[in-house]
Amino acid sequence: MTNKFFNRELSWLAFNERVLLEATDPNVPLLEKLKFIGIFSSNLDEFFMIRVAGLMDQVKSGYNKRDLSGLTPSDQLAKIREKVVTLIKKQSDIFTEILAKLNKEKIFFNSNFELFPIDSIFFNEILPVITPITISPANPFPFIHNLNMNIFSIVKKDGEIFHSVIIIPGSLKRFFIFQQGESYYIFLTETIIQKFLKFIYPNFEIVESFLFRITRNADLNLNSEEVEDLYKEIQNSLIKRAIGSPVRMEVLGEFKEESLSMLMENFELKEGEFYKVNEIIDYTFLMKLDIPLDKHRYPKIKKSSLNLNDKKFIFNYIKNNDILLFRPYDDLTFVSQMVSEAAEDPDVIAIKMTLYRANKDSSIIKSLEKAALSGKHVCVVIELKARFDEEKNLEWAKKLEHSGCIVSYGFVDLKIHAKALLIVKKDKGKIVRYTHLSTGNYNELTANLYTDIDFITSNDAIGSDVVKLFNFIMSYSDSLGWDEITVAPIYLREKLYYLIDNEIENAKKGDPAKIIVKLNSLYDESLTLKLYEASNAGVQIDLIVRGICSLVPGVKGLSENIRVKSIIGRFLEHPRVLYFHNKGNYKIFLSTADWMMRNLDKRVEVLFEIKDHKLKEKLFNYLQLNLKDNQKSWVLNQNGIYKKQIAKSNRLSLQEEMHKFSFIL
Repeated sequence: MTNKFFNRELSWLAFNERVLLEATDPNVPLLEKLKFIGIFSSNLDEFFMIRVAGLMDQVKSGYNKRDLSGLTPSDQLAKIREKVVTLIKKQSDIFTEILAKLNKEKIFFNSNFELFPIDSIFFNEILPVITPITISPANPFPFIHNLNMNIFSIVKKDGEIFHSVIIIPGSLKRFFIFQQGESYYIFLTETIIQKFLKFIYPNFEIVESFLFRITRNADLNLNSEEVEDLYKEIQNSLIKRAIGSPVRMEVLGEFKEESLSMLMENFELKEGEFYKVNEIIDYTFLMKLDIPLDKHRYPKIKKSSLNLNDKKFIFNYIKNNDILLFRPYDDLTFVSQMVSEAAEDPDVIAIKMTLYRANKDSSIIKSLEKAALSGKHVCVVIELKARFDEEKNLEWAKKLEHSGCIVSYGFVDLKIHAKALLIVKKDKGKIVRYTHLSTGNYNELTANLYTDIDFITSNDAIGSDVVKLFNFIMSYSDSLGWDEITVAPIYLREKLYYLIDNEIENAKKGDPAKIIVKLNSLYDESLTLKLYEASNAGVQIDLIVRGICSLVPGVKGLSENIRVKSIIGRFLEHPRVLYFHNKGNYKIFLSTADWMMRNLDKRVEVLFEIKDHKLKEKLFNYLQLNLKDNQKSWVLNQNGIYKKQIAKSNRLSLQEEMHKFSFIL
C-alpha cells in the first residue's frame, strides 16, 4: 500500500466500465442492453472533452504537479489510454455478442440491403446533403466539428491520387429502420454512404476509405476576474467550444499508415491520441433506437402519486404534512403541479426558484412565465455554467426575462448547484412559505431516468432560511445565520467535519458510532482523511458511492472499518443521503453536494436535516435497502477493483424494491 488515494480519472473509468457491463447482465432486457452501450459511449465522449482535455492542457503548459494518487498529468494520460483501449475493445466484443442475440430475435444491423429501398434513401435523402471535399491547393483540409462523423477516402483517376473527405452532416438521420413482418432491420447512415461511395466518386477508383471522428476540447474556462457580462461571456465561450483543440481521433476501417499520418498531422495529434475502433464509431445512437418490442424492454413504472385533481389540494396537504418524493417511483408531477397551482392562485404573491437543468417544453418554466405575466413576483436563478446545458439555459433566461421574471445568474466563480423552490402565499392574512428542496434537477424528463429525493414543507424556519439563500445568491448578502439549512461554500464543509467528529468522539468513549453516506462521487483530500481518522477511532462507515471514489477501503490501520459499494442499474442513482448514528438519536440529511473539492468549495450547495420521525425512518430504511442490495452492487476493494455482488438466494435489488416503497403516504 503506497498511497491513501485512488486516481480520480481511473476511478471514473472504472465507473463507466460498470455501466458498460450492465449490458452483460442476463437480467437486463435485450434492447436495454444496447442503451447501456450507448450510455457508456456518451459518458466517454464527455470524459475526453472535459477531463482528458484538461490534462492535455496541463501537459502543454508544463504543469507537472502530482495528484492525490501520486500521478502527474502525463502519467494519468498514459494510464487513461491504456484503460480506454481495453474498454473500447470490450465494448465492441459485448456489442458483437448482443448482435447474435438480436439476430435470433429477428433484429438485424446493416444486413440484407437488397430487401429494402436503400438506394432510394441514398439518392433522395443522403446524396443531396453531402459534399465530398477533395484536398488541393484550392481546397484545404476542411474544419471538422466536434464529434462529427466523416469519411476519408483516397481515390485515383488517370494515374493521379486524390485525398478526399466527406463530412456527414449532423442534420442527417443516424440510422434508418425497416420492418418486414416480425423482423426489424437497422441501417446506419455512414454504412449506406460507404456502400454507395462509387456514386459519389464516379469514374474514380476508390483505393482506400475509412471512417473517422474528432473529439475536441469542450471545457469552458472562465476567468472570473475578467468577466464583465456572464451572459455574453458564456455565448462567446460556446463559440470557442465548437472549435476547441482536438484531443482524440477515432478511426474505423482499414487504412494505410500514410493516411493516418496525414490526419494526425492535420489535427496536430500525437500517437497516444489516436484510437482504432471495431464495429461502430459512436454507439450513442443506441440510446434512441426505438423498436416497439415490450418483451425486450424494462416494464413501465407504476408511479405513486397524490390526487392532483382538486385545485386546492396541494397547498392544503403541504400545510399539514412534510412530504418526501422519491423519483422516479413517485411522480415529479406533484412538484410541477405545485408550481402550476401557485401561478394561478391569487393568494400566491411570490415564487423564487433555482434552475440548473430543465427539459425542453418544461411545464414548470411555462408556469413561471404565466405567474410573472399575471403580476406575481417571480425570481429565477439560472446557472449558465451547467455543463452542456449552457445554450439551453441562455434561451430560458431570455424567455423568462421577456415574461417579466427577475433573472439572476448568481456568481461568476461559483456554480449554483442548490435545488430550491420557494412559494410565498397569503393565508388568512398570514404569510406562509412553501419550500421545495431536492437532490435533483427540475427536469421532467430525467426525473424518469434518475433517482432523486424531493422534500416539500411549509415549515417557516426552513422557508426563512431559503429566503436567505436567495438573498445570498442574488444580492451577495452575508447571512446573519442559517438555522435549518447549511450552505456551501460557506459552512457545509465545517458541518460535515462536525458531524464526523461527533461520531469519532462517541467511538472513543466506547459508544456505538456509525456513518452511512450515499453519494455520486467522493474526491476530497481532507474529508477522506477525516473518514480515515473516524475508521481508526472505531467508527463503522458504509459508503454508497455510484461513481468516482478516491478513498481506499479496508486497509488495516487506515480504513479497515470502511466499506464502499456502487449501485448501477436501470436508473442513475443520484441522491445524496447522510446518516450519523449520534448515540442512537440518529440524524439524517439530504444534500445536493457530492463530497468533492469542487462541490464544497466552488459551488453553492445545500445540506438539510430531515427531522420528522416518520420521514427519517423511511430514509433510514431506504439506506438499509442500499446496503442490502445484492444484485446491482459492486464492492470496492483496497486494490481499486470493483467486484459484482450477486446473491443467488435472498435476492434484493434496491431499484426493484423501491417500486414497493412509496414516500408519499
